[in-house]
Amino acid sequence: MATALSPTSIAASKNEGPCTPKEFAEHIKYFQQTHKAIVYLSSELNKLPSNQALKIENYSIKKSDVAKYSAAYCSQLGELRKLFASKKRKTTRTNTQLNSLFYVSDQLVAFYKGANLGPVDPASPKSGKLNDHIDILIQKRMSTSGILTSLISRYIDANSLKTPDSSGRFMPDSRMKTAFGTTKYMLRKEDLSKRKLASDTPSEKAERIRENIGLGSKSAFARVASRVDRRSGKPVYDQTTGLLYTTMMVFNNFYRIPPQLLSQDERDELKEEDNIAEAKELQETLSKITAYNHSK
Repeated sequence: MATALSPTSIAASKNEGPCTPKEFAEHIKYFQQTHKAIVYLSSELNKLPSNQALKIENYSIKKSDVAKYSAAYCSQLGELRKLFASKKRKTTRTNTQLNSLFYVSDQLVAFYKGANLGPVDPASPKSGKLNDHIDILIQKRMSTSGILTSLISRYIDANSLKTPDSSGRFMPDSRMKTAFGTTKYMLRKEDLSKRKLASDTPSEKAERIRENIGLGSKSAFARVASRVDRRSGKPVYDQTTGLLYTTMMVFNNFYRIPPQLLSQDERDELKEEDNIAEAKELQETLSKITAYNHSK
């Protein structure tokens, strides 16, 4: 209890952030313990005659001591607020969903094979084609969400598909309409709908996969025709204007093959270090292109 009267804490000594989840949990624990100490000391002092000190071990504690301690505690609460704000703004954690490898359907491979994606180094137009650096997608049928998001942005920019008067949307071209004519799960020309789901697939997940398989003969455009973007309230695909949302994440998900349809060998290939390294290298290249474009 005596140490609780020291205003120095981990929250006071480290407040510049960002902090790890473990460090932030330690800050919270400190303030919980401190609050309990203040409540306890105030309660015990109120039981004593006026101005009489509370004796704890070798310490003598007065109401004025608790008042000073409480003031320091309140001041440190302000530091906790800064830590929380910094924790929300910054993080050192990687987004595993963006960086996890998965197989993509043949339709997506056909779309990007030979597609104009611009130069691999926009600062040097003669540096070569970005398309020559996406073998992880074209040859191995593998990608990550981060790669797909970046690649569609490169395709839209390189082919001037953005419309000046429709922010966040673009006009799909004939290449897209041809490639995305079906949404079947196809892997190297094999229709994966003929495969059995893994035995450990949860029933709810299995139902969603079977539903998607049942819609496989539809085009991606037809499947998003009734969807509405949550943020803007606008249709994902405006059938009147023909405009589609830039991110195209919904489209990408149609061609992301569920692991429950893969063989064990195929699952193991997604975890191979060489494949993970190749995907990481491509993502770094795409990130550099994005950074360059934002700097202009």
